Amino acid sequence: MVFFEERCKLYSIPLITIPFTDDMKLDIKQFIEESKNADILYLDSPNNPTGFQFLKIDLQKLIKSFDGLIIIDEAYGEFSDYSLSSLVKTQSNLIVVRTLSKSFGMAGLRLGYFVANKKFTDAFLNVLQYPYPLSTITIESGILALEKVNLMENATKIIKIERQRIIETLKKFDTFEVFDSKANFVLFDAHSSYKRVYSALTEQGISIRKLGKIGNHEGCLRVTIGTKEMNSKFLLAIRDLLG
Repeated sequence: MVFFEERCKLYSIPLITIPFTDDMKLDIKQFIEESKNADILYLDSPNNPTGFQFLKIDLQKLIKSFDGLIIIDEAYGEFSDYSLSSLVKTQSNLIVVRTLSKSFGMAGLRLGYFVANKKFTDAFLNVLQYPYPLSTITIESGILALEKVNLMENATKIIKIERQRIIETLKKFDTFEVFDSKANFVLFDAHSSYKRVYSALTEQGISIRKLGKIGNHEGCLRVTIGTKEMNSKFLLAIRDLLG
């Protein structure tokens, strides 16, 4: 998302900024209203860095009400509740973008794909992709990864279970405000204690993201869902710190 915003600034493309609500969600009615004068909408759902995913019915309303191009970035889609990729069959203005970077753990491969109607795929193949074709190594690695899709699906199931465990455990501490997530991380607001929590975890070799201010929240931290053992170590450290 940051990369996309930088490119928009470079080419003087206006961006619509919709503030997060207190529970780290977006108001779809306000978004539809603000987007009336836009030509292109780009949404990451689930969102980075909050993990928020629009309700499917809300996105369907947005797609049907908008005349321009809508790009839905589902980089974290495998960890979420649903995908909009099937809608491209009936919605000619929709492109769904996905990647092997997150669920397959292959960010260094820089391999992604999009799902759209033939008009968009033809334009990409004939115009947009040139002069940046995929390398043979990237293609072969992607094929090998997709042949192991069952391993990825089993891993994402475990991540979803562990994600819920982390959310429920963190909510037990009054120090934190924990937000729902449909990605492979959990965002929480530690308020004025966020620097202390971050430093204490770092000293124990536990790495999380110190994000600070997001929306109306001043002390945001984000933990990536790891193995069961890694997650237990994180939660134990939190318990010892706040207990």
